[in-house]
Amino acid sequence: MNILVLDSRREPRDRMARLLMTVPGVARVGAAASSTDLVGKFRFLPADLVFLSVRMPSEVLVETIRKLSTASRGTRVIVYGPPESEERVAAAIKAGAVGFLSCEASTTNALGSGRGPHSLPLPRTAAEQGFSLSKRELEVLRGMSLGKTNGEIGGDLQLSEDTVKTHAQRLFRKLSATDRAHAVVQGMRRNLID
Repeated sequence: MNILVLDSRREPRDRMARLLMTVPGVARVGAAASSTDLVGKFRFLPADLVFLSVRMPSEVLVETIRKLSTASRGTRVIVYGPPESEERVAAAIKAGAVGFLSCEASTTNALGSGRGPHSLPLPRTAAEQGFSLSKRELEVLRGMSLGKTNGEIGGDLQLSEDTVKTHAQRLFRKLSATDRAHAVVQGMRRNLID
């Protein structure tokens, strides 16, 4: 799978690209700082999945999605950014984006280790999600969505790697997922993670 990321901010763009490179099945990840740059790269690296930051002006966001849709019907676009971007997200979905990844800046990392500010997907509680994954399975799924290995997830959760693998196998079964990337996509589709 080929992926492209568009974000005018260098650090979040590079972080997202590095994260996506750790997902099994991803062959290449390209990054662009502008819509023009992204469309140019798309011609040379047709992408199966494109992540667009909602921080760009709405008209540019919508136009970029339309250009990508015209260039390739098989490409899926996901917009990402702060949860208060409802208007831009709605415009992006109307233009053809398939989903929204809500990322909030925080002073701790995904599992509270306090290593500095990060924009990360946040898990939802069982009551919010309406789906039966255990707390640990949600934490493992969230770690997967961040591109962490089983060992890294285990270290963050203070679990053995074998225990993380057990939780992963259970959540794969519950989500009918074939691998980590599929589980993350299923988790996003079912609103288990933002």
